[in-house]
Amino acid sequence: MVGLPGRSRTRAPGPAQTLTSRLLPAVLDEKRLASVGTLNILDFGRAHGASLEFFNQFSCRLCVLDAADSLIQWSREVAARSDDDLPSASQMQLELSNLLSAMGEHRYDLVFLWDTINHLPEYALPAFAALLRRHVTAQFRGHGFVLQKRGAAQQLRHMSLTGINEIVVHEAVETELYSHNRRVINDCLGSDLKLDQGVLHGDGRLEFLMLNGSRNPS
Repeated sequence: MVGLPGRSRTRAPGPAQTLTSRLLPAVLDEKRLASVGTLNILDFGRAHGASLEFFNQFSCRLCVLDAADSLIQWSREVAARSDDDLPSASQMQLELSNLLSAMGEHRYDLVFLWDTINHLPEYALPAFAALLRRHVTAQFRGHGFVLQKRGAAQQLRHMSLTGINEIVVHEAVETELYSHNRRVINDCLGSDLKLDQGVLHGDGRLEFLMLNGSRNPS
């Protein structure tokens, strides 16, 4: 397991919250995963003991990439640049690649994005999608959330997977995020990636399943 540590916080976390997912069983389908063999898994969360214990049941190589604070800070720094100093799409992809260098040269079968898309402005999503496309397999499936309804709480959430349909939110801190609708995200993802199934939660967030659009998974 490799990881990228986030910045430490002085605020004590509140009580953990458990979310029930209707999409995770499709991501973690036992029969489909068995056909893949040893899995490469990328988790954009933090290395909590409960999630590590959950992943131990799979034959896998796990990369835990706690980059939420770094991505939010990068997004703010880009937004603060003058129009003449805004990076090109290729430059943004390079900066994101350096920021997320712990991904290595691996291609991942499963990617748990959590709230990562909300950490990036719309103009950075194509660069992030281009980077992601370089690191996923043909049978890739991704999972995450996006702010969908106006008024949804903007919080930096630290989550982990603890069951076949169970997510634990360990900490939620008020932070300015970016809202994107589903059509905009799919446009930014390009033809090779797409948001497929979606479930709207009561808190105004859309839980999504992401697929490799170049292949129709069984």
